Amino acid sequence: MSRFYIKQITASGDKVQFSEVSFRDGVNIIYGPSNAGKSYIINCINFMFAGDPPFTKSATGYDTISMLMESDDGYAISMTRKIVDGKNGETGAGTVDVTSNFPAVESKEYSIAKLEYSDMLLRLMGIKEHHEIIATEDFASQNLSIRSLLHFFFIDEDNIFGKGTVFDTPKYRKINASLCLLNFLLTNDDSMHLMPEESKEEREKRITERTGVIVYLNQKIEELTRRKGELEKKEAIREIDVEGKIDELLSSIEEIESEIGTASGENRELMRQRYEVSTKLEQSLFLKERYSVLKSQYESDILRLRFIQDGEIKEGSVEKAVVCPFCQHAIDPKTAVHESYVEASAVEIQRIQLQIDDLMSAEIDVNRGIEELEGELQEIDAQIQEVTDVINLELKPRATELRRSVEAYKEILRARQEIYAIDAMAAELNTDVFNKENEEDENDTKFSGRDLISTEVWKALSDGLNTMVKECGYPNKPESRISVDTVDAVVGGKFKKDEGKGFRAFLNTIMLFNLMKYLEDEAIYAPHLLILDSPILSLKEKKHNISEKERATPGMRESLFKYIVENIGDNQIIIAENEIPDSVDYSSVHLIEYTTEEGEGTYGFLRSIKN
Repeated sequence: MSRFYIKQITASGDKVQFSEVSFRDGVNIIYGPSNAGKSYIINCINFMFAGDPPFTKSATGYDTISMLMESDDGYAISMTRKIVDGKNGETGAGTVDVTSNFPAVESKEYSIAKLEYSDMLLRLMGIKEHHEIIATEDFASQNLSIRSLLHFFFIDEDNIFGKGTVFDTPKYRKINASLCLLNFLLTNDDSMHLMPEESKEEREKRITERTGVIVYLNQKIEELTRRKGELEKKEAIREIDVEGKIDELLSSIEEIESEIGTASGENRELMRQRYEVSTKLEQSLFLKERYSVLKSQYESDILRLRFIQDGEIKEGSVEKAVVCPFCQHAIDPKTAVHESYVEASAVEIQRIQLQIDDLMSAEIDVNRGIEELEGELQEIDAQIQEVTDVINLELKPRATELRRSVEAYKEILRARQEIYAIDAMAAELNTDVFNKENEEDENDTKFSGRDLISTEVWKALSDGLNTMVKECGYPNKPESRISVDTVDAVVGGKFKKDEGKGFRAFLNTIMLFNLMKYLEDEAIYAPHLLILDSPILSLKEKKHNISEKERATPGMRESLFKYIVENIGDNQIIIAENEIPDSVDYSSVHLIEYTTEEGEGTYGFLRSIKN
């Protein structure tokens, strides 16, 4: 079957310069600053898919838009549509002039209102007959048209960051119709399935219970994801060989403890030496004290002997009787015994003096020994202090610091183990939610397009989303899925609608790309086309009021573009963006750059419009 892609878009008018942009099969990126005409191109494509005019002819002078489509086997179809005056202002012409060499498409003027033009475009996808699909839970039907399918492969700047699911039409929000359309693309089946009736009260109770379980599980997943994010803020978790670091630190601690043991042993030896020296010093001091007492005794003896000598000498000089001052008896010098002790006392004094001299010599030796022992004791005390300082001020603090580092790494190890546990638990809870959402419900009395989409399809789309979220750099690489209830992304237990604008644009882009790839592989009818306007929403786009925390990170933007380039397959994608990541290999990409500065590159899309 022929596969068509957009080859060219042109804009023209009577008094303006002809403007055109060409595309290739595969990846096409239009980039440049705001007001360079990128959105004009996207809106022109929308116009040629039976949408509203991309601009007014009164403001621009351009009133004719053409789109050329080619197939991979050489067919070409040219479509031209005018911007005309209507009752309520300028509008798109109700007819499109088509020139074709494709056998399934006749060259002629096609009516938009009568769905002729829509049916012609659908034939390019292989849909040969007109169909109707179920649109509401009450089984109301609507025509299958290119406009009803457009949201599957086209999203403009105003809707790229929308809170609603990209599986639904942006304006009308008829999810039943969209899911019927998806089922038709997959199976070529537009039938409906009736379910057994039940009372309103029973149905509401059943839905409330089921919803409560799902809400609870999603809350737990969100809590786990938030905790994982807190843990992964520690860069070391991802970069350091924690077990190796712990082993190194424990080895260092062991070495330091060995040094402490050696130093402690040295200190004990010094304390033993000190005890010995101190004991000797005490003995010497005791001996010095004994010498001092003995010297005092010797000196007292000498004094006593000299007193005796003096008394004897004085006794010889007494001539008359006198009264003894002690006993009060009269002393008769004539009757006193004249026995002299002078010589004997002198001999004794000489003997004692020799003993004193020997004692002083010994005392000098003792004092010299005391001085040496005190010096040795001071030296030992200094050595003890030095070793003690090494132990207390160097070795022990180092060991303490290393133990703190070990604990820090153990904390990282515990955090890493917790992350592993969180991932396993989140994946299990994600599966529980998926299973809960896909429980067969035999009591549903209303038509639901969700019943047309098999569990296998939801599982495949969820797996594709989960893969892209992780490979495209989403923070913390959370478990992701498509909720069957909301038909939208749930990332880390958090619904897409609760994310910021930049992250919603990122997720909407991923969902549409994932859908395109799934339709390519599994659908009977596939557009093989995706058109995106501003998928990464730059901070420079002030009109969208995007804060820094809402903006996709540089890593996300780089990973997204890289993934698109590497996984485009047999499809065409057209992206309009202000800035593109520099680090992506664009060798296989058709890059279209516009500027707002004359003389620098291609100035805008509409050549006659000067901003």
